[in-house]
Amino acid sequence: MAPVGSRSGAIAIEAAHASKGRGQPLASLDASELSHRFYRWRGASGKGYICSVFPKGELPLVAGFSSAVTIGVSRDAGTPRAVCVMPSGAFALAEDRAISALEADSGVEEWHVHFTADDACARDLAASLLH
Repeated sequence: MAPVGSRSGAIAIEAAHASKGRGQPLASLDASELSHRFYRWRGASGKGYICSVFPKGELPLVAGFSSAVTIGVSRDAGTPRAVCVMPSGAFALAEDRAISALEADSGVEEWHVHFTADDACARDLAASLLH
C-alpha cells in the first residue's frame, strides 16, 4: 500500500475528513471492565473491524505486531477520531522516532489494532476513514 500524505508509510487523515461517526464501542461490552479495550471501525465496504485498543504508552508493544492494521486515534471531546491508518509492515519499517513524531504531531492518544493478514482490510479502513 502506497503512503498517502504522510511519512512512515502512514495514511494521514486530514482533520476536515475526520472519521467521527465511523466507529463505535462494542455494545456487548457496555457493562464490562473490557469495554475500553475494544472498538469497532467501519470500512468503506460497510464491514466492521473489531480492534484492540492500546494507550500510546504501549507503542513499543504495538510496533512489534505483525499481520495487523494499526489506526492512530485522538479524541475530540471524548469521541475517537482516526488520524492515521497503517498496515503493520509500514509500522514495523518506520523508525521509532518517526512513529513518536507522528503520535505527537497528530495527537494520537491510543492505537487501535485489527489483527489480520489481509492488506485489503487496510485499504478498506483507509478509504472509509479518509472520507
